[in-house]
Amino acid sequence: MRTILRFPRTNNIPIRAMLSALDDKFGFSSRYADVGVSTAAEVSELLAFWRPDACVVNNDNLPAKAFAAYPTVFLHRAGKSDNPRHADVSFDEKAVAETAAHHLLSLNLAAYAYVPSDTDEEWSRERERHFVRILSLNGYGVATYIRPKSRLSVPRRLSRLADWIADLPRPVGIFAANDAVAANVTAACNHRHIDIPQDIAVIGVDDNKEMCETSRPTISSIAIDSMAVRTETLLLLEDLVAGKAPGSRHVRIEPIGVVRRASTLRAKKNDHAVLAACELIRKEACNGLKARDVAATFPCGRRMAELRFRAVLGHSILDEIRTVRRARALAATSPLRTRTRDEIAASCGYASWSSVLRLLKGD
Repeated sequence: MRTILRFPRTNNIPIRAMLSALDDKFGFSSRYADVGVSTAAEVSELLAFWRPDACVVNNDNLPAKAFAAYPTVFLHRAGKSDNPRHADVSFDEKAVAETAAHHLLSLNLAAYAYVPSDTDEEWSRERERHFVRILSLNGYGVATYIRPKSRLSVPRRLSRLADWIADLPRPVGIFAANDAVAANVTAACNHRHIDIPQDIAVIGVDDNKEMCETSRPTISSIAIDSMAVRTETLLLLEDLVAGKAPGSRHVRIEPIGVVRRASTLRAKKNDHAVLAACELIRKEACNGLKARDVAATFPCGRRMAELRFRAVLGHSILDEIRTVRRARALAATSPLRTRTRDEIAASCGYASWSSVLRLLKGD
């Protein structure tokens, strides 16, 4: 079996277990370097020890030239290597920023802002650049939070972030670099009793359900296809190890779409029935939920429920159900998924594959 030496960003044991299962399908076996590896000398020592067939690098601190002799795929890497044995896979940061901008602009806010990642990595800066440009083209400026250079305790970091948010014009839409940052934004707002989403609308990236669902309020997020990144990485490695030139050495994975939660559900008045309806749709849309079931949760007739829902979101209850199902269908049908068409249809709340196709085509 061919050996991959991976240089990970974090020690995530569940992801390693999932990668092992995926590696097996491609005939690879993974070994992992410590996340603290940071120099070319340490890389050289590990390469000499393992003598891998290929490498996967998810660490911006490691120079590409350290892997010059090995087929290597770099993940979420800023600079592109000219080495024909190298390739890179990352999310399409321009598309991520466009998705965030489109969602926030649809809320008709007075101002917009960006909060970068704690580690200030290139992918975060790239999201900021594209977001600022898109907002500029639409006639808006973007306030960007400047991370403190000195190390601060968690309470002091949140307090400083809260001070910055409190000074922003309102209502303001905040694009957070990822869900962890978005969770910090909501915590800072809660600390200052700043209303979300009426004063501050927040959207993150990753759709980390554990993080987004446990936050109060729940956090809207851009869902991304991490599985596509992993499978595209292994497909590239197969070509590179075999000495073949891949179709493209620079692969970009587009986001799946926005998972709308309470942090961006704005209304002229806080319509709690609409907020509760959206939470129900997000959780049960793919379990046979119908528009009439959602309307029945309102303390009024179905027609009035539809009017109240449309007043907040700008579309019908059924449209929202279809949006959630479409996001599930896009994720389920991305490259190298192993479920059958009938299984995918069932997971999206439909009886047949033809219904899923119509959904994806927008019919």
